Amino acid sequence: MKDMPRHIAIGGTYNIRDLGGYITARGTAIPPRRFLRADCLHRLEPGGTDHLLAEGLRCVIDLRTRREVTQAPSQFNGLEGVDYVNLPLFDDLSPAALAYAGAAHLHPLVPFYITALDTRAAAVRAILTRIASVQDGAVLFNCTAGKDRTGIIAALLLGLAGVSDADIIQDYVLTEQLIPDLVAEFLSLSRANGGDVVRYATLLESPADTMEKMLLHIATQYGGVRDYVLQTGVDATDLIRLQDRLCGGRS
Repeated sequence: MKDMPRHIAIGGTYNIRDLGGYITARGTAIPPRRFLRADCLHRLEPGGTDHLLAEGLRCVIDLRTRREVTQAPSQFNGLEGVDYVNLPLFDDLSPAALAYAGAAHLHPLVPFYITALDTRAAAVRAILTRIASVQDGAVLFNCTAGKDRTGIIAALLLGLAGVSDADIIQDYVLTEQLIPDLVAEFLSLSRANGGDVVRYATLLESPADTMEKMLLHIATQYGGVRDYVLQTGVDATDLIRLQDRLCGGRS
């Protein structure tokens, strides 16, 4: 990634990033501009969609709920030249409810992520299968802040490529450095609506320990990311296609 920045700075967004450059288990680097992770795309400033198309964007997978998509439509929905699809990672699953249900000694995001992995296998399968179908150009997957839903899918992709846990964790933590303005906006809205700002602020963090514990759960309960993905029902052919493209095969 020496010649291409990981963070793609575009007005109206905070957290569009490239998974390219991380070293895989094959000793190769994930090629740039194949897998992009992002926050919400409904506020892109003029020229933002053209910018991403110029970066090679060909497919957008919106991980938000149908309600979120209706309230804040993606600018890529219906845009010529891009295949846009809404595949919610959560639907009726409430992040806040899950986060508050965890053990007292854990960061509240830990049970949230683990419960998502354990109960949303069909959604994970649909998302990864759709990503595997993209043969050329870049596929971008996004949610609202590009942290939780996007972070889980990014970690699974990096894990499939055999990227080290340390790099997967660092990729997750990087979100916190990029979205302070977005976090401030969310907290301001929560405060105006009488919400519990202190608890909400905790859910907007990206602590390394959270991703570390999620990866440990995958390893201990499923045998690793590859085995987890296969257990969701992802076809072995699609798995190979994903790993090949992550590790440098096929443009």
